This record gives sequence, structure tokens and C-alpha cells, in this order.
Amino acid sequence: MTKKPFTTRLDPSVLALAEQLAASERRSVTAVIELALIEYAERRGVKARDAENGG
Repeated sequence: MTKKPFTTRLDPSVLALAEQLAASERRSVTAVIELALIEYAERRGVKARDAENGG
């Protein structure tokens, strides 16, 4: 699966939180943000696209 890079700006406290979660779960900050977006969408009834099938 090819991932597409993008630039974002985060409040320093939000980035610190993502870094703290990433360290505690032995994940990257990117993985934490990606998982958070997927979970956010699913809680609102939006099914995340299946990355294995190309979306």
C-alpha cells in the first residue's frame, strides 16, 4: 500500500499528546493520527475505506 504524504499544522499540546500516545504504544505519531481519524469516522457512522483494496 502506498501512503500519500501531506503537511499539517497541529497545536503543540495536541502534537505532544500524539507523541505521548505513540511512545506508550510503540507506534509512530503518523500511525496514532491515522488510527484516531479512522476511529473518529467510525464513531460517526462513516465506514473507513479498506486500505487493502485500494480504497
